[in-house]
Amino acid sequence: MALFDKLDDLRGKATEMMQTGVDKATEMMQAGVTIAKLKTDNIAEEDAMRRAYLAIGKMYFELYGESPDPAFATECDRIRACKRRIAENNLRLAEMKDTPEPPVPPAPPEPHPVPEDEPVPFEAEEAIIPDEDPTYTEPEPVPFEEEEIAVDELK
Repeated sequence: MALFDKLDDLRGKATEMMQTGVDKATEMMQAGVTIAKLKTDNIAEEDAMRRAYLAIGKMYFELYGESPDPAFATECDRIRACKRRIAENNLRLAEMKDTPEPPVPPAPPEPHPVPEDEPVPFEAEEAIIPDEDPTYTEPEPVPFEEEEIAVDELK
């Protein structure tokens, strides 16, 4: 009977350990769900903040866009240039709708002006041509030696 008592005791300990493991897994899962919810809430708050910043910018432009503070003058100029290009494009679209002739492809749009205080993009920098680079030396040619291969070797 002592054997059955020991088996019951082992079964009880195993059940207790299994329940502890299940409880721990449940806690970890709930913590993961809480973390995911908090991160999702943060993303939603950042989006709300971004929308508020956009609204502030639009209000500022509407109120002070014609005579902005010098710190905002460049950005206000960019907005006015974009609005002008949109109006030009809309006029072209209206003309294209009114004329039955096939449309003529529009001229490529002018690039956005880059303010002087911003760095020049990497693509706009000149590439160094090897012939003009004083440190560039032409590699030595490697001689090519032909080998005769017997037809039997190819099989």
